[in-house]
Amino acid sequence: MLKKHVPPIKKYTVVRDTKEHEGHGWEWRASKYCSGTQCQSLATGDYTLAGLPEDYFVIERKGSVGEWAKNVVEKRFERELVRLDNFIYPFIILEFSVYDILNYPIGSGIPKYRWKYLRVRGPFILQRTMEIMTDHKVKILFCGDKGKDVAVQLFKRIGGSAGHLLS
Repeated sequence: MLKKHVPPIKKYTVVRDTKEHEGHGWEWRASKYCSGTQCQSLATGDYTLAGLPEDYFVIERKGSVGEWAKNVVEKRFERELVRLDNFIYPFIILEFSVYDILNYPIGSGIPKYRWKYLRVRGPFILQRTMEIMTDHKVKILFCGDKGKDVAVQLFKRIGGSAGHLLS
C-alpha cells in the first residue's frame, strides 16, 4: 500500500499579548508543532501566531463567567468586537460553559453579599452572547477547562492551512 506524501506542517510560534496578566492565560513550550511562546503587544485579542498578517487570526480568552459578564456590557468591549470583525479568523474562547452563564452569579467567585448589586443575570448574559454571535463575525467557543486544548487545535489548523503565510 502506497502512503500519500503529506507535507510537514511548519512549526508555529504563539504570540501572547503583553496585557495578558502573569499567572493568567496560557503559555506554550516548544513541541512537535510549536516553537514556543513570545510576548508582544497586540492591538486586538490575547493570542495569535507569529508571521501571520495582523488581521488574519486572533483568539480572545475569557477565563471566567464573571469576566464575561462584565465585558458584555462594556462599550470598550463592543469596540473590540468591531475590531475582531476585521479578522479572517476571530475567536473568543470562554473557559466556562453555558450552564455557568445560566447560573450566574453562582460559581462566579463573586461573594454572595455582592450579588444584590450586580447589574446583570445569567439570562441577560446569554442573550448578549447570542447577540454578539449574530451581530459580529467572531466565533465564540464554550470550552470549559479545555480552553488551552482548543486553542492548540486552532493553532494547528490555522498554522497548517496558513503555512505559506508563516515566516
